Amino acid sequence: MPESMPTDGGHGDLVAPHAEPMTRSSDAAVAERYRLLLELSPDAIAVHQDGVIVYVNSAALDFARVTDRGQMLGRPITDFVHPDELAHMIERIVSMGEEAGAATYPEEVVMVDAHGVSRPMEVTSVRTVWHDKPAYQVILRDITAQKAIEVALRRQAALLDHVSNAVIAVDRDMTVRSWNPAAEQMYGISADKALGRELGSVIGGTLDIKAAMALGGTVDQLHRRADNDRTFLAHISVTSMDDGFLIVAEATRRPLIERLGTILAALHQAVIVVREDGRIELANPAAATMLGPQSVPGSLVHDLPLDFVDGESPVVRCLRTGVAITDATATINTPGGERWLSCSCRPIDDDTSDAVALVSFADITERYRERTRLAWDAVHDPLTQLYNRAGILKELEAHMDALAEHDSGCVAIYYIDLDNFKLVNDSLGHAVGDEVLHAVAQRLAAATPPAGAVGRIGGDEFVLVTTHTKESTTAEIDRQIESVRAAIRPPVRVSIRSEPLTVRVSIGVATVAAGERYTPTDLLRDADIALYQARKASREPYVQFRTQHREELQRRQRIEEELRRALDTDRSQLEIHYQPIVSTDTGTLVALEALLRWNHPDLGSIPPAEFIPLAEQSTLIDKVGAHVLATACAEVAATPELAQIMLCVNASRRELTNGEFLHRLTATCEQTGMNPRSLCLEITESALAPLDGGLLNLLREIRALGIHIALDDFGTGASSLSELYRLPVSILKTAKAFVDALEERPSARTILAGIVDVAHAMGVRVIAEGVETAEQAATIAAVRCDLAQGYHYGRPKPLAEIVTEGAASSAPQDVRDDF
Repeated sequence: MPESMPTDGGHGDLVAPHAEPMTRSSDAAVAERYRLLLELSPDAIAVHQDGVIVYVNSAALDFARVTDRGQMLGRPITDFVHPDELAHMIERIVSMGEEAGAATYPEEVVMVDAHGVSRPMEVTSVRTVWHDKPAYQVILRDITAQKAIEVALRRQAALLDHVSNAVIAVDRDMTVRSWNPAAEQMYGISADKALGRELGSVIGGTLDIKAAMALGGTVDQLHRRADNDRTFLAHISVTSMDDGFLIVAEATRRPLIERLGTILAALHQAVIVVREDGRIELANPAAATMLGPQSVPGSLVHDLPLDFVDGESPVVRCLRTGVAITDATATINTPGGERWLSCSCRPIDDDTSDAVALVSFADITERYRERTRLAWDAVHDPLTQLYNRAGILKELEAHMDALAEHDSGCVAIYYIDLDNFKLVNDSLGHAVGDEVLHAVAQRLAAATPPAGAVGRIGGDEFVLVTTHTKESTTAEIDRQIESVRAAIRPPVRVSIRSEPLTVRVSIGVATVAAGERYTPTDLLRDADIALYQARKASREPYVQFRTQHREELQRRQRIEEELRRALDTDRSQLEIHYQPIVSTDTGTLVALEALLRWNHPDLGSIPPAEFIPLAEQSTLIDKVGAHVLATACAEVAATPELAQIMLCVNASRRELTNGEFLHRLTATCEQTGMNPRSLCLEITESALAPLDGGLLNLLREIRALGIHIALDDFGTGASSLSELYRLPVSILKTAKAFVDALEERPSARTILAGIVDVAHAMGVRVIAEGVETAEQAATIAAVRCDLAQGYHYGRPKPLAEIVTEGAASSAPQDVRDDF
């Protein structure tokens, strides 16, 4: 059994009685089956903790005659116990002790529903755990109908004891087997002397059964009392039974089924009484409807067209052991299709030596179908009808279990992601995105081997599971990859546009060989890591997981966690360095670019190229940007030697679009004393794509404050010189690639010169970034590039070092207005 189980009747941990340790991979599946069994049970089930109800199933609502779980949850369990039963209930609970899984024997208890109406219930209590605290699980079975039948049977027996008619049962040999008090009075012989004797010897005459039956079962005869030889006329009624005959002298009585008919006919449950030999002695009208004509009295219970899920018939087991059995599940084929039944059996005492069982059947078909549907939904994606994450993990577990039985082969998982799918949703809408996902799902299903499995585990991510032979794993993986790509390759037609969409995918692969210790979650994680690598290596058809991939991911995760911690609790690790930007004409310092450096106490110096991309992929870049802006403004504004110098700070798209960026700029300038005219925001081309109206208006508002805007990494993104006129930029910063190419390709100088000329024509100054040699410096000066930045002029340094070196003193006048 599972150690814990989420329930829909109040969220908590319900420990199954006698729980056995299970593997983590099977825990969720077993817990789900256990939860479904609780909900499927026709018996009322409740859990109470410290005397307060914390869980109820659907049948408990029926017992309490309420429609909402909230009408029971939170109420004392004693609200539903008859006052006369409270003391005994407490004794039962105390007697259970503290051991987990301890239980009481089923016992009849008078309970009350939410309206104060009492009824007899068969109650079993089990020690369990809820939210890691002791609790009690109570199982209540309504035995009102059974009690009524038992009462009727006792009344019948009492009737036989008190009626004035002599009621005698004989076997086929005419040996007396039953002799009621009225027979004692009528024939003057006690039961202990009459039982076991031949009938004629105790009634003082010969009863011709065949003749009586030929006359319709009634005959008048002279009989003689044994104590005084007095003769009397007896009106005899004879009824044939399987094991003999029932004889009534002087009076007749209604059969048992007629006496119980009113009670049984009112029940929707099928109720039958079965004797030890398996013969049905009693059946209510619902039995014929639910179980078919084989349920009529006199038929054998073995002939009922039932298929019990657990194999052995609970009726046979109940008759053999004398132990009540509840909630056995069976199916029956009817003209209307297969039906699911819940069967419960209870031994009853009819004052004979024979075992007798009272058996009831409840039709749970609709509930079963609903639970089956919910169980199917739990492991399938509603959009594509493929497996969801839970379903794929189950399938993966099944493949790995099958692999464990062999000494060769491997299970492979293919993690498939649709490239740039977000653009489809953003540009064409989610409805079109759903069409694409549905089409891809069908194609992947067609490309999946018969023994494989395919699922959609979220967004635009799919997973395919297969088993391969170890000797040809690589070749089989290559073939499967090509099969997937061939299935995806044809363009997808969608409803709102005539041109089909081309879909491309990235694929990560992970495998586990026979004998390797892996869980399904481990393998799925590794395939996801491989997919991440595949996205970076876009030219590769797929990337297969390697151990170093996990190490890289773990490093990335730690870097992100440590950066978050540094920003939140220890910003002393973070330091701003400044790189000079100089005039190509005079060589004087014109501006400083603020660059973040991170010196971790354990990991050492972490390169910006490692942590900045991670910050940009998460929400941390907003905090990073805010920290750099505030710190750099405060440091530069507090340094008089830099009063004439421009401060350049990078800004990401996430910062620009967070809704608070403009306020952040103005507040920072006010709090630090930074002159807005001395501040320049460097924004990359990619950060501005796509350039919508809202972003363009924000840039204009920033420029209106006096803050300069530089278009960074120009030439690497989607911008063109013709689009510059739309942007309120005063500086264009060329990508480092242009400078790197100057010494290798003559055309690079021509291109750079063209950029400078067009920029100057638009009133925009140009910074050449990445200048590392004197030759490069001479070339950019020759093409009239205004400013330059790079290791040739100085590496990034703490502000104090720049001031100490006197670099700032080389600026003879305020250069801010030159931008």
